[in-house]
Amino acid sequence: MPKLNVAIVGAGLGGLTLGIALRKFAPDVHFEIYEAASELTEVGAGISMRGRSWYIMQSLGVDTILLPIAGGGATRTLPLHFRKSDQAEGWEADNMGPTETRYSFHRAEVQKVLVEHLQETHPIHLHKRLESYVQPADAAAPIELRFQDGTTATCDILVGADGVRSAVRSVMYSQLADAALAAGKTEEEAARLRAHGAAVFSGYIAYRTLIRKDTLSKEDAAQRALNRDAIVIAFTQYCGKDRNLVTYPISQGQIVNVAALVSHPDREGTVYDGPWTSSVSKEEITDRYQGWEPDAQVIVKMCLPLHMQHVQGGLKWVINVVKDLPTFVDGRVALLGDAAHSMMPSQGAGAGQGFEDVYILAQFLSRADITKANAATALKVYDEIRRPFSQKVAALSYLTAKTNHFSSPEYAHMTEEQSASGTMMTREQLWELVAKIKAQGEWHDESTVAEDKEAAFRVLDEALKKA
Repeated sequence: MPKLNVAIVGAGLGGLTLGIALRKFAPDVHFEIYEAASELTEVGAGISMRGRSWYIMQSLGVDTILLPIAGGGATRTLPLHFRKSDQAEGWEADNMGPTETRYSFHRAEVQKVLVEHLQETHPIHLHKRLESYVQPADAAAPIELRFQDGTTATCDILVGADGVRSAVRSVMYSQLADAALAAGKTEEEAARLRAHGAAVFSGYIAYRTLIRKDTLSKEDAAQRALNRDAIVIAFTQYCGKDRNLVTYPISQGQIVNVAALVSHPDREGTVYDGPWTSSVSKEEITDRYQGWEPDAQVIVKMCLPLHMQHVQGGLKWVINVVKDLPTFVDGRVALLGDAAHSMMPSQGAGAGQGFEDVYILAQFLSRADITKANAATALKVYDEIRRPFSQKVAALSYLTAKTNHFSSPEYAHMTEEQSASGTMMTREQLWELVAKIKAQGEWHDESTVAEDKEAAFRVLDEALKKA
């Protein structure tokens, strides 16, 4: 008989990885995965994994099935190039050479191999959209999940891995608001809690697409932008005032992932009124990159519906984020991944932070001393460990987005026209920006995942003694 029954809501990368981690580390924990969609479609564009994420993939034993679909194949390191591109002749700053583990992937391919790996032993329940849940005060009593199709399920621990639009987060913060009112808190305090149930607009929109190199015409395939090393074997940032382009290889270099980000700072923090994804018109993107260096313009033109014969999924993605939550946990209910800390993609750390949530949570639940009686204590420590770390990374990713768009304090006054003139920033100042971006990513090397796990275990040990 399993010691715990865990319900995972959401079959994205976080939910799938948690299932694999529980199967690997906690075989005495039973789990079920519930997904709102009626089928597991292959969606999304590119993601990257640096050393911390790759350590987790190796720990789970899935590195061997991911390497064949990596952008650089088995190449362990990919350099990162940074260019000022919003002028007729672009500048390249001192690049961040291939000094660290950095793999790139097509998100849909990662999802596919994880699903296949997990479903060998654990089928996923589809068309199960969570409507609400009831968590009894008695730790021995099961949590009841209620789905929109009228069915129910029970569990000892509920994990919301259901993304930025998380139903689990919405229900959790609605219940926390109700509890605050019952405890005598003000309507204003309850409203602040309830507001955490919804994501807010980051002020950034990404135009995301994939260029399939094997289906390009000979003329297009010969373009320098698709053949120089900076795009074939590297992450490249083409930056300008209030916008940038990011390119890197996926699918063993056969596909180039492209994300064109445009900022709308006046709308940051609002609730976005409209669809979060939609198709892209020709004018909507080309107008944004007029006057940019030739290579950037070539890439932009290939990312249009006009060229859909060799582009997959040319879409406008509204980047919504989860503002700093006061807690990832309520009793025996926990959030992870984008449901807990959806962030700007500027450091390529969003998926990785979800993997780190998974790793710590699964390691906690694998311990023999974690039972139904003290599961809430374990989740409380999970929150204590993972919330400040992931929120720090989210804050740094936001700063990197600002730096990439020349909107950090020292250049906030600079207009698009001034930036395009090439006279408001020297090459030395561009190198200084790259140094700032490097510094914003230093959190990655301040500790290892293994060290963080041991530190988390020590905190859990102390919490269990006091419980």
